[in-house]
Amino acid sequence: VDSNIVRPLCSKTKLSYAERAGPYNVQWFVSHYWGTEFRVFCEALRRHASAITHGPGDYWKKATYWISAFSSNQFNMAEELGSSHEEASFYLALRSGTCKGTCMILDESALPLTRSWCLFEVLQTIQLPQAGFAGLLFCTANGVLNFGGTSVEVSMGINKKLAMLSLENSSATYKHDKDMISSCVIKELG
Repeated sequence: VDSNIVRPLCSKTKLSYAERAGPYNVQWFVSHYWGTEFRVFCEALRRHASAITHGPGDYWKKATYWISAFSSNQFNMAEELGSSHEEASFYLALRSGTCKGTCMILDESALPLTRSWCLFEVLQTIQLPQAGFAGLLFCTANGVLNFGGTSVEVSMGINKKLAMLSLENSSATYKHDKDMISSCVIKELG
């Protein structure tokens, strides 16, 4: 999506897709593995939007999401990440005051539960105050697991990954990201 859609659309302006298209206040933070099929990703978000909105017809289309590929300026990632995780755009989006919770997009393999950045986003979600915050929702192409809307196969895949959850064994595209995340987790949790 980034190299095929976002960068070509935004290459002239060097802005994020959200800046170019017109941003909205974040309602839901999206944690996902960039290798998830885009079709699965979109269907999971549609199912989530339908599950959390209560209104006539297409009311679910009013749900807004912070998605890294679209919300972060892919041409200026150093600024997006800041000098510490508290300055990173994902961290600021989660703590925006308008964010209602985190949607983790999962398929049968539940690969986000093996990725350092996704686990770090889970930690940041868990550490947020709970008043009015929905916390972590597992979203699939079949529905939202927290609301009973997914298949047994997906539920079992998620269960297996959760049972073996390990930041130490997780992976990141860049070693310095994994090292930074591990350092932050140790600092925050001791």
